[in-house]
Amino acid sequence: MRPALHLRPAVRVLLVDPEDRVLTCRWILGDGRGVWGVPGGGIDPGETHVDAVRRELREEVGLDLPADRVGPCVGHRVHVFDIGGGYDGQEEWMYLVRVPHFEPRGELSDEELAAEGLVELRWQTVAELRRVPDDGPVFLRDGVAGFVERMIRGGHPAQPEELSF
Repeated sequence: MRPALHLRPAVRVLLVDPEDRVLTCRWILGDGRGVWGVPGGGIDPGETHVDAVRRELREEVGLDLPADRVGPCVGHRVHVFDIGGGYDGQEEWMYLVRVPHFEPRGELSDEELAAEGLVELRWQTVAELRRVPDDGPVFLRDGVAGFVERMIRGGHPAQPEELSF
């Protein structure tokens, strides 16, 4: 029998602007590989999902989102990867939030962001997501671009989608 995975609970946020661009983040992992994703991170003890979404957006992209503007949970996945800290990966809940376009700049300093591996923020269209270079475990390709496109075009599902990317 396989032992149960020890997963860190986390949130991710699809921030979509009026031109249907998604705000993406690029992290450099400890081994030097790059990974593109969307803002978000671990849920701290005692935090709700909404609290975690709001904190992560302030820290990483500088958006102070009111609690009543946190959109619906549109996706859920278990992401097994070498996260360290005694975890086998993350259990992630993804939220969709429509926002006016803004210039992202997290409230954390450049040094604090770099310590978390966050090196770049960029608004991207679905077509651009499909062309993200593959320089490591890339989050924003194929299935993710299709998922983002479904959320933009069709709106959120009645139940969060179980994601496999």
